[in-house]
Amino acid sequence: MRIAAFVVFALFASVAAAQTPPPHGAGVLDQVYACAAVSAEAERLACYDQAVGRLRQAQTSGEVVAVDRAQAEEIERDAFGFSLPSLPRLFGRERDAEPTFSELQLEIARVEHRTNQPARFTMSNGQVWTQIGTEGVRHVRTGGAVRIRRAALGSFLMSVEAGGAAVRVRRTQ
Repeated sequence: MRIAAFVVFALFASVAAAQTPPPHGAGVLDQVYACAAVSAEAERLACYDQAVGRLRQAQTSGEVVAVDRAQAEEIERDAFGFSLPSLPRLFGRERDAEPTFSELQLEIARVEHRTNQPARFTMSNGQVWTQIGTEGVRHVRTGGAVRIRRAALGSFLMSVEAGGAAVRVRRTQ
């Protein structure tokens, strides 16, 4: 008897699931676009009203996030130095596409010269870079302007605007 009750419950649950509206998320934008195919004006307007309502609800709840090009570039700039292979796809580019930024101009907020450890550089924007080479870093000073650029094999070089040898670094925060 219990097995039969379970089967009936499972059958009703599957029927109910089939009748539920599509979930929010990326599909809500497709629902807005689908309204353009409705030929009757009143039906198309009703379709848009419902679809935009679902889109607004999804955005309010955080299921859908709208990002404009300037915000996307700011996110990519903030992520410079980290390996985030999904980031280009998030902004509508191919995974193997060239990175938007190949270098950044930054200001050093703090330099930590640590005994028997690599130097650590905190930038004014909060990024933290750590020396990975053995170059001397006495020419790197707090308040100085630096340029960090992509180098070979996924590494980065930090050049100080005041001069001196470039320092090989990696992003740690």
